[in-house]
Amino acid sequence: MAEVPVIQILDKKNYFEQALVPLPNALPLPPLKESSLRIRTEVLCLTSNNFTYCKLGELLHWWDVHPIPPSTPAPYNDASTYGRINCWGYARVLESTFDGAPKGSYVFGYLPIGTLPQDFQVKPANVPGQFIVTEPHRQQQLPVYNRYRVFPESLGEEIAAKADAIAYDALVSVMHLTGYLMTEFMFPPDPARSVNLEPQQADLAGATVVSFAPGSKVGLAFAHLLRSPRRAANRPRRVLGAASEHSRAFVRATGLYDEVVPTSADPLEVLARLAAPADGKVVLFDFGGRGGVAWRWAAAVRSAFPRTQVVVVGAEVSDPRAGGPPAPRPDGVDVAQVMADTLQTAAMGRVGEREYFEGVDASWERLRGEGFKGFKIKWGEGMEAVKEGWDRFARNEVQADEGLVFKV
Repeated sequence: MAEVPVIQILDKKNYFEQALVPLPNALPLPPLKESSLRIRTEVLCLTSNNFTYCKLGELLHWWDVHPIPPSTPAPYNDASTYGRINCWGYARVLESTFDGAPKGSYVFGYLPIGTLPQDFQVKPANVPGQFIVTEPHRQQQLPVYNRYRVFPESLGEEIAAKADAIAYDALVSVMHLTGYLMTEFMFPPDPARSVNLEPQQADLAGATVVSFAPGSKVGLAFAHLLRSPRRAANRPRRVLGAASEHSRAFVRATGLYDEVVPTSADPLEVLARLAAPADGKVVLFDFGGRGGVAWRWAAAVRSAFPRTQVVVVGAEVSDPRAGGPPAPRPDGVDVAQVMADTLQTAAMGRVGEREYFEGVDASWERLRGEGFKGFKIKWGEGMEAVKEGWDRFARNEVQADEGLVFKV
């Protein structure tokens, strides 16, 4: 008997609320179009990023990547109220009319949460082993979300074994990509080579760096990459993690930060204790600190350190029903926004696609080989486990040292 596919459906306005919806009427599947793939998600992860996709889903069209299937029953077929969100992971190719990804192979990329096979038309990328989705409804997405990588059928053995490497790929590789773009192209060892900042903005040499949500995957990847030998001549004076009580022990155990301080600490007392020079640069990297903590620190720091910069990277996981205005941004602070897709496009234009991905892959292999100290991979199996993982995030029960990954 054929598997009855199940998909996750979310309330767009209250995305902490979810339902697992079986789709028996989705079968049989239609014939596959030319230059197309039919894939089924097999490995997915849940991180705070999933909730960012929901939070900004209307603005950045993330609700539109994987539309609600026509066979979805009421009331979940109402796309004005309900939607599907996306995850990073591996999918198996069930059928293929595209030579670059044969039946039985695996692809890594931006996937639907559920077991319903997904069809899309594709074209080869300019880099071997990659392809680009060409579906018309996905062309409003940023290019990074339409690029996939192909892996051989033998990868299935690692997936079946629930190998740590597979879990790291799903949980951390895209976060590493953001960190890599930040340290190599936004704040590169040679600040004059920044693809989007003036040299004085991109220069971290001698700066005091403070990371908020330092235990986030991208925060950890960034801290790891700042320690690269390539940065010997352009290394920050100190790299601090400003962590909540919830995550402080784990962040300290990673060994990636020179010091870990409470987010509740007095910013000026912290900098005075570290003897940060008044004319020195202080850069606050916000990877998703809760309650506008980065902006509160920025307001205090700016009063004594004129060269204060805030770099916005991620958003906090917050209850969509809570509402309330965002934290005010203090005047006189240099603010930069990290947009991974824009940075990647600029980076490929600077060095070429092949050289860019060779650099990304080499850096990722080093980080994956070392891992994060104290980081615990938690495998689950099946869509019920995914549902419970989502609920745990909504209840703020996921520990800072946990990485939730699922085989479905």
